[in-house]
Amino acid sequence: MKRFLLIILLVSVTTAMLPAQESLVSPSEVPVDLQDAIIDEYFEDNWSLTILWQRYRTETLLLLIIGIGFVIGVRNYGRSLSKQQQRVFDSLQSNALIMFDRSADMQMMNRAAKQLLGLDEYVTMTEDYSYYLKNAPSPEILSVFEEVRNSRHAVEREVVFNHNKVMRTLIVKAYPLYTESKRLDGFIMIIADITEAIEKDRRVNWSGVAQHVAHKAKTPLSTITLTAQHLEMLLNESGNSPHEESTKYIDRIVGESRKLNEIVHNLTRLANKEQMNLLPNDVNILLQNIADEYRSKATRNVEVITHFYRNLPKVGIDIAHFPEAVENLLDNAVRAIGSRDGRIIITTAPGQWINRPGEYVEITIQDTGDGMDEEVKRSIFRPFATHSKGGTGLGLVIVQKIIQEHQGEITFNSSPGLGTTFQIRLPVTKY
Repeated sequence: MKRFLLIILLVSVTTAMLPAQESLVSPSEVPVDLQDAIIDEYFEDNWSLTILWQRYRTETLLLLIIGIGFVIGVRNYGRSLSKQQQRVFDSLQSNALIMFDRSADMQMMNRAAKQLLGLDEYVTMTEDYSYYLKNAPSPEILSVFEEVRNSRHAVEREVVFNHNKVMRTLIVKAYPLYTESKRLDGFIMIIADITEAIEKDRRVNWSGVAQHVAHKAKTPLSTITLTAQHLEMLLNESGNSPHEESTKYIDRIVGESRKLNEIVHNLTRLANKEQMNLLPNDVNILLQNIADEYRSKATRNVEVITHFYRNLPKVGIDIAHFPEAVENLLDNAVRAIGSRDGRIIITTAPGQWINRPGEYVEITIQDTGDGMDEEVKRSIFRPFATHSKGGTGLGLVIVQKIIQEHQGEITFNSSPGLGTTFQIRLPVTKY
């Protein structure tokens, strides 16, 4: 083996020194006796390359440089290919994708997966899989991968968890990957957030029910209201003073009928998708007008305070519907404060979306009321889920609908005894 390697090296050096037009020499063309002579002359001292190095130092260095360059080129090509794969992976933004090798070491993940796991954009894949998956929003994600790793069969699971006080639903799928020869080649995990899809289906289903109920209830309620009012008119025209009990019951019928008519009206609002006329507006001016009007009709024990960020970009607002959402939140704040002294603070600020491109303007409405416990917070945007006396349970549902029809989002924070804060984020649109 040593003889063969030495002859190869010698022939390579000799070839490097030959002119381009001369034919190359292969090891098979060197006679055996000449090989022995070469070895005896140059490598007597334990196959030393000292003489060869001294005579052909330049050529050997040249070959060494060429070899190193080849290795570096191959490595850079591999890195370039890896970057291309990462770019393709990152372009798949709808779902989180994670790839593992056969040893369960993480190989690659797209941007959506890094965001889901709370990892830096430039994180390196050098740790064990558990190091990355332990940061997942739910421990069930790690459980799914360990199950597919041990069973070598596809695993699919629905995962529900609380993220920033909002219930979210994920579909987690994990698959083993095999080569054509049926050997295990790695694993892939796909995580899809279906929270918005579930919410959309719920709204569609609820919309159909609301439309049907509103249509069926509208005529009977109108009949009841008109009949009660007509009966009250007849009693007043009879010439005799109407009985006090009769008047009280008639007033109750009329009052409750009006409440039901309001519910039917709100159901109709929820069932029908209204076309918003979004025009560029200055949020600060709009909120200042609402706050001034609200101060004039709010009870004396409630102070309305405004802190607005200057020079905010304009956002698309339907001035016929958006004020209703703000006023509804202010009404809720007043009810939460009750009869004691309290404050409602309205603020604005710019911001940058995390889950989508562009900027937003944030409106914050904070009160010093009773706050909400966990049970109330879970149902705050569900129809008819009311925890205040006289409430219909549709006010916040309509607020959410109006904000969503402005392509915005609404979130909240609340703790018992510490009040409630609603955040409305509206996208900045270039007009």
